[in-house]
Amino acid sequence: MKITIESLEFPLDVKDKITKIPKISKLNTIFINGKNIHFDKTNLSIKEPHKIMISNESSCLILLSYDEDNNLYLKDSLEIISLSRLSDLVLKMIKN
Repeated sequence: MKITIESLEFPLDVKDKITKIPKISKLNTIFINGKNIHFDKTNLSIKEPHKIMISNESSCLILLSYDEDNNLYLKDSLEIISLSRLSDLVLKMIKN
């Protein structure tokens, strides 16, 4: 079975919102593009979400961002994270 993988472009509006969070520049932030995986000769495809990895020396926070969805989700729990909550988490990571 042949598989086609298409890389999706990371949404600039999400990237801008995250980079504008105060003091986030003190942490290591990586933006990873999502993928569209299509199984040829079928009607099946999978959309892998974009990933945002925010880390310091002791911890790592992984967020998921889906196309056409303005919410951010925690990877392990799929809990919706607002920008204000993300700001609080960033401040806690800086203090640690």
